[in-house]
Amino acid sequence: MDTFWRDGYLLVRGVLSRQEAGHYAGLITDLLPRDLRIPEHWEAYDGRFKPFRTPGNQTFDGPEFLPLYQNERLYRLTAELLGHHRLLVRDGSVAITMRNDTPHPGELSQDLHIDPAVPEDVDEFLFTSEEVELGGCYYFTDVRPGGGGIHVVPGGHHIVEEQARAVPRGRQLHDKWRNIAGLETVEVTGEAGDFVLTHHLMPHAASHNRRPEARIAQFFRYARDDQPWGNGDRPGDRPAGHHYNDQQTAVMTPLGRRLLGVDPW
Repeated sequence: MDTFWRDGYLLVRGVLSRQEAGHYAGLITDLLPRDLRIPEHWEAYDGRFKPFRTPGNQTFDGPEFLPLYQNERLYRLTAELLGHHRLLVRDGSVAITMRNDTPHPGELSQDLHIDPAVPEDVDEFLFTSEEVELGGCYYFTDVRPGGGGIHVVPGGHHIVEEQARAVPRGRQLHDKWRNIAGLETVEVTGEAGDFVLTHHLMPHAASHNRRPEARIAQFFRYARDDQPWGNGDRPGDRPAGHHYNDQQTAVMTPLGRRLLGVDPW
């Protein structure tokens, strides 16, 4: 608890077994077409692939992926950190970061940014406990130094809050916090089955993978059910509790049904 609130991130070790991590890595690898014709609606840059199920839909929540949404250990941890047991989970996007030998200045393959709960057209953060979201990703493969791990700024969530509180319209700084300059980052390495958990005000960025093995990950966001900006109704989000078919609901646990908005808390 103290480490997370001080640093703004936490590597949660062994959330999945290596066998489980390998299973999900295989599911995501199988998303790549055998003829390697990358669909136009996918994102691909600097060796990173972001698959989309359909244009504009990045969420992979078929029955084979739903156990990841309802992991009890992650739920207990995020509920304790947020001080609230009624949580909702969303996102479910995946990423494949392959070896990239092209010379680039620095380690990062995207601008340092934050993914806050607060919409971009809002001028001020609330900085309340209800507003905080916890984001993160499963590492399904071992992520060694220089292997495409997520980069973070230790204590960066405090820096963001300090800067945003110091001026009017603090939500609009740094191009709506999409391009943050001047902060030093560290790469979060880990093993297959680990989960990287971050505060929603944590500056972070993807990095180049200089190793032969791909980095494979899936991303999730946890929020309180009383989160003031709404849950699951922003572009790219999965509307909570909507459009789940019989195959999906059949694999949901009682906890999962609540986290996914199918049943009320």
